[in-house]
Amino acid sequence: MFKEYLQLVRLPGIFTAFSNVLIGYFFSFSFDSEIIFLPFLLTTSGLLFCSGMIFNDYFDYNVDKKQRSFRPLPSGKISKQNALLLGSIFIISANIFAFLVGFDTLIVSLILSFSILFYNLKLKSISFFGIFNLSIIRMLNVLLGFSIIGISFEFFQYLLPIGIFVFGISILAKNEIKSNLIIYRKLNKITIAITIAYVSILVINNFQFESLLLLGLFSFLSVYSLFFKKIQHQITFQLLLIILLDSILISFFISAYFSFFVSLLIIPAYIISKKLKSDQTDDPIKNRCISIIWF
Repeated sequence: MFKEYLQLVRLPGIFTAFSNVLIGYFFSFSFDSEIIFLPFLLTTSGLLFCSGMIFNDYFDYNVDKKQRSFRPLPSGKISKQNALLLGSIFIISANIFAFLVGFDTLIVSLILSFSILFYNLKLKSISFFGIFNLSIIRMLNVLLGFSIIGISFEFFQYLLPIGIFVFGISILAKNEIKSNLIIYRKLNKITIAITIAYVSILVINNFQFESLLLLGLFSFLSVYSLFFKKIQHQITFQLLLIILLDSILISFFISAYFSFFVSLLIIPAYIISKKLKSDQTDDPIKNRCISIIWF
């Protein structure tokens, strides 16, 4: 039963949420931020991520009964009532931890909570707006880390590449069961190209040799992912690259050792994803990627 709950919250994806938060937190190092707040920030982000996954499956219950019957809720391994209770506890607890950090963090956390619920209740069924909202949610998660020193428009330059990259992944994830994926793969390529170009400008403006190395690795692996034949593999691989993208941005603010450490979060995320892989069928619709974005 414990494994089913870990599958429900998409545990591997929590590492991408953590790396998002660390961008802003390491930026705040130059402002003498208190290290005691880091566990609270990570806990807030992790709980919000898990609640988003739970609410996603709760509101998708009827659809999943037909298309993804292997998931914990439609398979009957976890009841809808327990899922709703757990999701509610997580999202309330997240905001309590945010309150312990400070007022700005609480504001970002509340907006993030609203965005997660609004996506699942309304926007999920509206293709473009749903995908756009997923990007906003990721950017808000990055802002959560910055909120330790306040909220400023200056931070937007570091939020934008995450939003663009996630937008491209979301385009694939939301349309993966469609027969003709050519247009969606092209849009994904465009968002990757824009992300690499934008981050390259940031690297030039904040030049460090370590940043250049990480950018080269991220660019190579992003292009490599475009050659995957199975769309599910491409999505999963690109989702893990969020961590590497975050580590590039972190390298602007602090020692390369820290950014390298953050990039290593890919390892536990990958290992756990293998351990928690659901039993799937040969049905191409049921055999969908269990996405770890925010839906």
